Amino acid sequence: MYLWIDLWDKRCWVAVCVEWIVLPKGIIERHKLIPHIKKMIVKYNIKSIIVWLPYDLYWKNLKQLDKTELFIKKIKNIFPYIIIDSIDERFTSFEADIVLNELWIKDKNWNKDDISAVLILESYLKQKNKYC
Repeated sequence: MYLWIDLWDKRCWVAVCVEWIVLPKGIIERHKLIPHIKKMIVKYNIKSIIVWLPYDLYWKNLKQLDKTELFIKKIKNIFPYIIIDSIDERFTSFEADIVLNELWIKDKNWNKDDISAVLILESYLKQKNKYC
C-alpha cells in the first residue's frame, strides 16, 4: 500500500492506494502530519510513502523543494522500515482542471487538489510499474 504526500508550509494533501484504488484522503495541517502518517501506516498497512517534489516548469530549484527534501530526510529517520520515494508532479493541476471541467464541477473546497493527489499517485504507480 502507498501513501502520497503533497507537502506545504501550513497544510498537506494526502492520498492512499488501497485495494487497487487511489483515494484522496484530504487536507492535513502540517503540524499534525507526522502523527497522521503514523496512524495511516497502521490503518492502511502502508509500505511506501511518496512525496511530491515541487519543481517548476524549467526544473529550477524552488524554496519549497529545499523544505520538502528536509522533510523527506526527517521521515526516513522516523520511519526507517518504510520505503520513501518522490515524484515530480508538474502539470497535474492542469489535468485536474480538465477532470473538473469534464464533470462540470467548479473548484470549491479543494477538489482540484484531491484530484491532483490521485493523478500524481496513479502516475507514480504507472512509472514504477507498481500496483497496490
